[in-house]
Amino acid sequence: MQSSPARTPDQAGKKSRPVDPSRGVQQSTDKAERLMVIWHPISHDLMDIKYRLFANPNVATLHRGHYARNECRKLIGLMDRVKAEHKLLRNVSSASSRGSFLERRLSILRTGRSTGEPAEDVRGSLGLTLLHEPSETIVDFIFVHGLRGGSRKTWSHSEDPSLFWPKAWLPTEPRFRHVRIHTYGYNSDWGEKKGSVLNIHDFGSALLGEINTSPLVNTDTISKNPIVFVGHSMGGLVIKKACILARHDPNYQDLASRFHTIYFLATPHRGADSAQLLNRVIKASMTFSAKEYVNDLIPNSGAIQAINDDFRHIFQDLRLWSFYESVKTNLGVSQALIVEKDSAILVEADQMLTSSPPGLPEERVQLLNADHRHVCKFKDPLDNNYVTLRNAFVSTIDQIEKEWMISTRDDYNNTMKALATYLGQTDNPDNDLANLLDRQMEGTCQWFTDDVEFKTWRAGAEHVPKLLWLSGKPATGKSTLAAHVVKKFYDANLDCGYFFFRHGDKSKSSVASMLRSLAYQMALTNPQIRSAILLMHDNGVLIDGNDERTLWRSLYLSRLFRTDFHQPYFWVIDALDECTDFTCFLPMLAKIDKVIPLRIFVTSRPSSVIQTLLLQERLLVIAKHVTAESSYQDIRCILEANTRFLPIDDPTACENLILKILDKSNGCFLWVSLVLKELETTHSEQQIQEVLDSVPGEMDSLYTRILDTMAMIPRNKKLAQAILRWTVCAVRPLRVEELKEAIRLDIEEIIPRLERTVESVCGHLVYVDRNSRVQLVHQTVRAFLIQDGLDSDFGINKVKEHSRLAEVCLQYLCSDELKSSRYRRRGSATRSAKRSVFAGYATVYFSEHIVRSPSSNDDQIIALGSFFDTNVLTWIDIVAEGGDLYFLTQTAKNLKVYMERRAKYRPPLGQQVHSVSSWVKDLIYIVTTFGRSLLISPPSIHFLIPPVCPRNSIIYKQYHEYPRCLEVVGQSELEWDDRLSCISFGECQVLAIACRDNRFVIGLSDGRVVLYHTSTCQEAGQLRHGREAVRFLEFGSSNTLLATAGRQGIVLWDIATGTRLWAVSITQRLLALGFNEDDTMLMATTIVNYTICWSVKEGEEIDRFFVSDQVEDESNTYQRPPSHAQICGELNLLAVCYRQRPINLWDLEDKSFIGQFHKSAPDVYPGPLLMAMVFNPNPEMNLAAASYQDGDLVIFDPWNQRQHAIAEANAQILAASSDGATLATGDGNGTVQLFDFESLRLLYRSTANDFDIRAITFASNNVRFFDIRRDHCNVWEPSAIVRQTVTGDGSSEYASEGVTGDAETVEIQVWDDSQAITAMVGDGDDFLFCGKENGSIEVYEAKTGQHIQGLYRHGASAAIIILEWNHRGNILASVDRSSRIQLKRISKKASGLWVAEGPVLDQTIGQAVRQVLLNPNGPILLVSTVSSDQIWNLDGHQLAVRSAGDRQSWQWIDCNSSTQELLLAADGQVHCFDWNTLDECPLPASLQNILGDGKHPPIVSMRVSSQASTLCAHFREPPGKQNKAQLRLWSLSSSSSSSSKIAQDQTVKDAANFDLIARNVKAVIGFHKLLLLFLDQSSWICSISAEVSARQRAYTRHFFIPYSWHCNGELMFAITAKGSIVMVRKDGIAVFHRGLDFEERVVLSIDDDDAAVSRTAPHWRSPVLESHIDSPRTEQRWDHV
Repeated sequence: MQSSPARTPDQAGKKSRPVDPSRGVQQSTDKAERLMVIWHPISHDLMDIKYRLFANPNVATLHRGHYARNECRKLIGLMDRVKAEHKLLRNVSSASSRGSFLERRLSILRTGRSTGEPAEDVRGSLGLTLLHEPSETIVDFIFVHGLRGGSRKTWSHSEDPSLFWPKAWLPTEPRFRHVRIHTYGYNSDWGEKKGSVLNIHDFGSALLGEINTSPLVNTDTISKNPIVFVGHSMGGLVIKKACILARHDPNYQDLASRFHTIYFLATPHRGADSAQLLNRVIKASMTFSAKEYVNDLIPNSGAIQAINDDFRHIFQDLRLWSFYESVKTNLGVSQALIVEKDSAILVEADQMLTSSPPGLPEERVQLLNADHRHVCKFKDPLDNNYVTLRNAFVSTIDQIEKEWMISTRDDYNNTMKALATYLGQTDNPDNDLANLLDRQMEGTCQWFTDDVEFKTWRAGAEHVPKLLWLSGKPATGKSTLAAHVVKKFYDANLDCGYFFFRHGDKSKSSVASMLRSLAYQMALTNPQIRSAILLMHDNGVLIDGNDERTLWRSLYLSRLFRTDFHQPYFWVIDALDECTDFTCFLPMLAKIDKVIPLRIFVTSRPSSVIQTLLLQERLLVIAKHVTAESSYQDIRCILEANTRFLPIDDPTACENLILKILDKSNGCFLWVSLVLKELETTHSEQQIQEVLDSVPGEMDSLYTRILDTMAMIPRNKKLAQAILRWTVCAVRPLRVEELKEAIRLDIEEIIPRLERTVESVCGHLVYVDRNSRVQLVHQTVRAFLIQDGLDSDFGINKVKEHSRLAEVCLQYLCSDELKSSRYRRRGSATRSAKRSVFAGYATVYFSEHIVRSPSSNDDQIIALGSFFDTNVLTWIDIVAEGGDLYFLTQTAKNLKVYMERRAKYRPPLGQQVHSVSSWVKDLIYIVTTFGRSLLISPPSIHFLIPPVCPRNSIIYKQYHEYPRCLEVVGQSELEWDDRLSCISFGECQVLAIACRDNRFVIGLSDGRVVLYHTSTCQEAGQLRHGREAVRFLEFGSSNTLLATAGRQGIVLWDIATGTRLWAVSITQRLLALGFNEDDTMLMATTIVNYTICWSVKEGEEIDRFFVSDQVEDESNTYQRPPSHAQICGELNLLAVCYRQRPINLWDLEDKSFIGQFHKSAPDVYPGPLLMAMVFNPNPEMNLAAASYQDGDLVIFDPWNQRQHAIAEANAQILAASSDGATLATGDGNGTVQLFDFESLRLLYRSTANDFDIRAITFASNNVRFFDIRRDHCNVWEPSAIVRQTVTGDGSSEYASEGVTGDAETVEIQVWDDSQAITAMVGDGDDFLFCGKENGSIEVYEAKTGQHIQGLYRHGASAAIIILEWNHRGNILASVDRSSRIQLKRISKKASGLWVAEGPVLDQTIGQAVRQVLLNPNGPILLVSTVSSDQIWNLDGHQLAVRSAGDRQSWQWIDCNSSTQELLLAADGQVHCFDWNTLDECPLPASLQNILGDGKHPPIVSMRVSSQASTLCAHFREPPGKQNKAQLRLWSLSSSSSSSSKIAQDQTVKDAANFDLIARNVKAVIGFHKLLLLFLDQSSWICSISAEVSARQRAYTRHFFIPYSWHCNGELMFAITAKGSIVMVRKDGIAVFHRGLDFEERVVLSIDDDDAAVSRTAPHWRSPVLESHIDSPRTEQRWDHV
């Protein structure tokens, strides 16, 4: 038989060509000839199949038949004719002749391919294959092919990848944004020569196993995404079998519950007749072997019946769709339906006419206008069958998403609100995009997204740059084009974040604002990024939202870029040139790892600065430019859409008008827009022509013409000036309602419908966007109006207009509206409801206008002073309600600049000047000292904060004497203290310190590494480096990797889990340790001149290179040991210095020598001795600092070794803030100095008569810093550095040259440690006994907090550690550190003098004493030590002793003063003992449930109320372990009055536990009346009711204690009989009177098991500030109880 020409893929499936008689086939009555006639069409088609499939010579023989799709269809189509000739087939002479014939005809299938795709690519892979994964998956789609199909081939019209619709089309459909798509392949090729025993059961089981073991589908145990199946033909049966197996197997129950919907596409539920013929053909062939799965498809086969019978019992939770074919399949010489309708649907036709019998599912049935093959293959997305199927899919997706939204919407919304607050994201990023898209004309901007270069960039091939930069002249539509690109990305379901810079809008003009917005948008769509940021939030990681470098490092490089991106992410950044600090952005992009699939589209005006930065940073970029020609098409679209509204009818004249406007527009959209606005007022063609002739072509000329037109309407002049004044000079765009109020205050006019008149009054230079914000039509309008020399009444003099805006804001701030009575009985939320809409702007931004105002305005300083004398507390309250105290510090900085500038021209005299200056200082300290408490409860600024401020502060002087306010007596400062805390380590020396994000770590001489929270200074855990001292500590770029080193080894830790990753030994002393920038390598420089590099992942040494002292003009180098080394991973620099030699600088990237820095002349030797050296971590500054023995501090450039600045500092220690702005120095006298890094301008100096400073490090917020000295660590937060780090657009801009201010010098008073109070106990009335470090016992008065007198003393160096008071016997027991116990009888004489008589007992115990108890009914003393418990009488005789065993945590409790029994709570168990003998007594059954099953963390403290009615136990794991804590209350109520034994009928009731509160409890204080008082982690004194019989759902906050008062050492509290709280502070006491009168109720969410539920850890927030998941609700009651 001759070969026929190969058909193209488009011809495949068409009707076969008629048989050519000339090819030798004759009509004959001979049976063999008749057989030839039957098989000839098959042969003909198979030859065509051969030529179609011979596309690739590399296809294996085994797979060639796998692709003959038409052969299967045509063989099935000839079934009827084969049946008709069945008898003829029987008469064929022998089976061998049949086999020989079939083998000849079907041998084509085993012939090789010549060209084309590999077979496995065309058919598709076996198993479960991921086709598309979105960033956030809500539903999984799994496509399963049928008989002789393939995981790709079945779903593709041809081999063209663009026609593989589940992969190429569905991911771009709008409703498929959250759909993950898979395809499943299995070997169902009946044409293979090799036989198969596999059946549908096997295929279904394999499918189920693939899904169950898929790392994508079945590891999502949290969200449990629903699964939707789509099965074609036999694939539907495979899916049904998989569902049956899953429902019947307990191991698959969770997976089966996720099966949501099945789509059946032409599935033979009752089998197919064609399968029977195919089975016979296979059996008749000598080439093909039997296939079991083909037998399963025969009608009424056992497999079919079993599947249908089982499926009717498991379908109830499934949604079923059945699609049947309605077009006969072309079978060559005939056509037929492969799967009849009655087989393609689950319910038979006759049953559909009646009610379905029990067990049959109600399915949705729909036809497709396609044959069996094309029900799953489509030519394009407009194919009606594809649209039908897609719409069905969408209905399922909508249902699933609706269910998902119901279950997760609140959690998602609350999470995003929490992240918005955390990131400082106040505006919805969609607003700017929507405004631009609203103004875009249909059909415009398409030229850009259709551009080949844009498509290439979007596709993201490996060689294509990731940065696309579009530049263009002003007003050429770049912003609209950027919005169009964003929409295109969204329409294609691509992940995209965007930011539109706006000059003049403070919230949209900085890189930091952009980074925060992009991070928030990425969290919206990517759950991994959302979780990463939420983890930072929950862990209390503080980020400086206004420092772009901190954001980039701690947020992006350390976390976001380390998450998995399932698809590329796009950033669209518009108007980069309008960013105030854009020069720092491009260097950031250069540091992004190439593997991160981030593509960035940037627009700007043409900029040589941007071009230079691109070259400097070696950033590959696709640069495009918006030309006038490229804009003409879009302008024409705009004109054609608008000219139809003009009074012109002639099409020719209309076209001429369009051409004329195009010609004059020069590609400027703004010009066209303004001209069209003016043409709208015309009424004839002549008027149109006059406008066009008079309108200038340049924008400035056009603006001048508009202003002149505005001036012609005098009655609107004043209003137009006010609108332009506020629109141009406002810090952010005002909303219409805000502008109305501003105009009312400004010009005393009320404009009821301002939104309708604002555009016409201002000549269309301003407009109202969709968010009701009044904005300039373009930034060029602002530039035109503020230019010098503008001859117009509408010109803007910025200084003058800012002064006017400041005056209006102060007018509002001083108004009666903000005056709040101190006796109001309502919360701040009630007050805020009555405030003006202008309050939000005036309270936040008034200082921005003041700092831009002239300094000579005396009226302004008077108004400012009036504001601070009247409404300042209400203003602070309002700002705190907004949740961002940055505005308080920014106000302080602005006013400081203003006052310093004013001092140059006006004498700093007068009450107002003093008041303003004092408040500038206090504002900074209020934020740093009380910021956390202020955010929790903004109204606390009125009642709680002033009394705890220093006595000389202005806030204390003005407001502490308000009636019925909190009163604080006793220990307090006169001035603000910059040292927040001092952490002491006793005998251990502090040798190293490091800080990153929310953690700082301290290395000790005993080998411990102690971790602390940066914000609270609370211990977070401990690591054990080893036995050697820890001398080096280095964090990676995030706070999870920590390297510790001593002189013998280096250890790498994951501090998130406390895991030691690896350790290496070292033989040479280290001089420097550090990570590289991406945390892949740890580097160390040793004293033998080697720098060694280890892999962070494996801990293996991967590199080692030699460094030396380079001697100029000499061939040799010095081989002596270096004295100093410094590694800077951010800059990839290494500095090595040798004694009295210059600093050698090395590039770590290529290990090359850079040069030497000589402080003195290069030829001078020996040079000055280097004391310390540090690099500036900010790559943009390229600076380093070095201090020398001669006292000089030098700043130089490490790359060119040029000196920049020099000052005298006498520094031995240097440290730089992470933003590079501040340089800290320390000397041997304990003096700390802060300098501006670039200029070495002194900012701050603190002096303390303390030990020499060993190291300094800054917190990540660049405001707080730490120093270590001998055995302690100091925590500092000076106001000077707070002001220095607060940045803004305008404050520095308006500071006069030379106005720098004097450096702030603070003398730190170091109090005498020997006077520290180490123990305290109350007498039950108004006096307290305090034991001190020097061994003395002193008396203090609770009313005044003052020291009364000394009582007695133990010894000169024996610190008192325990005091116990027996009220009945007036006996005071004191225990010192040497375990000496003294009991003395205390009495108070009539003269008021206290006398200690005795000693009643003076005994030294040979073991460390942990607790003592005095028997209230007799002269008996319990002494509990580490190893034993002892009973002593007051005569000094030991009555009983008991071994303590190996208990870990314990406490003795005297539960009832009327009994002679004690309770011991030890390691989760309660035991009862006799007071006199320590014999264990039976524990009454009523007491056995006190500690439950004993599964508690260690006991922290136990308290019994004064009437022994309530027992409180606080349990908590030690720092560093699992954050588990419990707080339990038990009510002890006795019905017996017996005093001899604990009554057997006494009942103990387990209270509703407060385990959630327990995590927030820092210390339990004790009982007062019916309240249990405790100090929470946020420094608030709180209470819960001690009446435990009722179900409690709330606790109460009362007042807070400044953190610096209790952050160091053991917490010691007492409660007076009147409810005053007494706490030990340094060497005195502080007493809080009337504190419990203030109440703020915090409502908890409690589940059915009485367990408190909340996810607002680590601390509570007020409802104004906190809208997180399950947040406690607060009800503020600032009235008095």
